[in-house]
Amino acid sequence: MSQIVRFRPGKTISYSSNNVESKALHRGFIIRYIQLRLQGAPTVTAGNNTQAKTLRGDEWACVRSITIRANGTDEIKRISGPNLWWHNLLWFSVPPKVTSALGDGATANPSFDSVLTIPFAIPRSRRSFDTVLDTKKLQSLDVEIQWGTFTDINGDATAWTTEPSIEITTCESHGAKVPGTQWKHYEIEQDIVASNTKLQVMLPVGPIYRGFYLAFTDAGVESNAILNNLKIVSGSTVLYDLPAHIMQRDISMRYAIPEINSGTAIIQHQRSNAGDYDGIYYLDMVTDGLMSEGIDSHGLAELFLELDVTVGGGTTKAFIVPHQIYPVRKKSA
Repeated sequence: MSQIVRFRPGKTISYSSNNVESKALHRGFIIRYIQLRLQGAPTVTAGNNTQAKTLRGDEWACVRSITIRANGTDEIKRISGPNLWWHNLLWFSVPPKVTSALGDGATANPSFDSVLTIPFAIPRSRRSFDTVLDTKKLQSLDVEIQWGTFTDINGDATAWTTEPSIEITTCESHGAKVPGTQWKHYEIEQDIVASNTKLQVMLPVGPIYRGFYLAFTDAGVESNAILNNLKIVSGSTVLYDLPAHIMQRDISMRYAIPEINSGTAIIQHQRSNAGDYDGIYYLDMVTDGLMSEGIDSHGLAELFLELDVTVGGGTTKAFIVPHQIYPVRKKSA
């Protein structure tokens, strides 16, 4: 039977200040990816609508968390709006649409209309279809949005001119055999209260780790001055030992994303980030598109990241998203 692909215009998740709102997705098909369209407009004067006052994540800052949950308890994806924006840039080597009126210093109540993608077929893989989500046997599948508020976009905003909403569209197919492998990622938020050459972030053992996304902020702004080095360690074995600047160089070299110096933008990144990617790192351990290059943690006693970090002048945070592959393993004889 040939495979049939279709797009299903989805449901809309309405805004509720600082609350979680969810919608059930249709089941019975294979989901390749989900598109999230965010629309709205904060109420802010033109004089306060400046780049300096636009907070981390631009319009996506009002989306504090996006969760794809199966069967009520199984978190398949969980990530904030700002970090999903950067994932889209890294996955597809194309910056998502930037709202030019946001932070332009001239527009009052700037409206936004932005689309981000949550893929299930893993990008940059020779067999990306291996990780699509087969929903036929699921009892439930929901998209949950943890909303923030207008001050997450601009601290001087006073209300919503147009309350935000998220429209969901799914790319689905049927008629193909699915291996049953799952690709999961979730966000870890780590406070950095002091400089530390060996800050440990424990990771669950069992999955294959494809890679890691990391973002470091000082007083809510991404900064290159926090992460110095990253190690991936199991017991006394150091699996990876990388200076921060090498990981950041890989962003431009491996993903064809131009390096940008001090706001001299070759391509426009987020309005709130002066057009650069300071404090953003992506370690993709798969160079040939095959999962055999990832770290298989099955059978390991422990696995953790060991970060060499320097605390910033303000509240300093690390946001870490491990990319995990849960393969179908054969039972022992």
